[in-house]
Amino acid sequence: QEMQQAMMKGTVSGSYANGTLPLAFDTRTGKGKSRQNTERRDIAVDVREFRSALPSILHKGGMRLAPATLTVGDFVLSSVHCVERKSISDLFGSFNSGRLFTQAEQMSKYYKCPCLLIEFDPNKSFCLQNLNELGIEIRTDSVCSKMALLTMHFPNLRILWSRSPHETLKTFYQLKQNHDEVDVDKAIEVGRRESVEAFLQEPCDDDDDDEMNEAAKSMLLRLPGINVHNARKIMNECDSLAELSDMPRERLKKIAGPAAGQKLFAFFRQKMGAY
Repeated sequence: QEMQQAMMKGTVSGSYANGTLPLAFDTRTGKGKSRQNTERRDIAVDVREFRSALPSILHKGGMRLAPATLTVGDFVLSSVHCVERKSISDLFGSFNSGRLFTQAEQMSKYYKCPCLLIEFDPNKSFCLQNLNELGIEIRTDSVCSKMALLTMHFPNLRILWSRSPHETLKTFYQLKQNHDEVDVDKAIEVGRRESVEAFLQEPCDDDDDDEMNEAAKSMLLRLPGINVHNARKIMNECDSLAELSDMPRERLKKIAGPAAGQKLFAFFRQKMGAY
């Protein structure tokens, strides 16, 4: 019976007696073999996160990273897990600017399990505030009070506390288990349409030029390598598409990014086919 089951599963190396008996079959179900088939390793990573040490550590730890321009989150681990990473200095800055509230709102809108990763410096104490500064009342100058208000507004938001990037690697491995691999294309599209529409509807200085301005911005977004993030930088540096097309290669790389700048330079100088 065991041999017949092995033949049905395709683990036999040959057969005899008119195909009814196998020459050999493999009944090994070692842990290593099982883990190879079930391990989840793919992560979509926002390209701006590569300025930190975490992506390198994730890669060395066996994760497969897909660099992408993400509108929502910094890391997308699965179809349900989206992670916004904050160092301690980033956390304080995002609270002061109100950006963290917007980020939590966007993650909660598109993902079932939005996560805020707070990553500490391994060389510093593992705490947000000194115990002497904690109180029983909500205070606007207290980061712990702000954390409490954030979790009250977004009850589905999960807080991930990490002592170091290496601990973050372990946490990501645990979160990815028993979930489908991330669909990178979907992760890129999440929130992108809303972001593009908001960009197109941003008013210009002269109300009479709003319609022309929207058409120019729409055309700009259609150029190779252009997204909402570098489109704003380009608009701050030049006044028209004609000026953009005349820019030298190094200037384009500086304002649009190395890859996007190269694509733009090649696109503007590509010869048209003869008609």
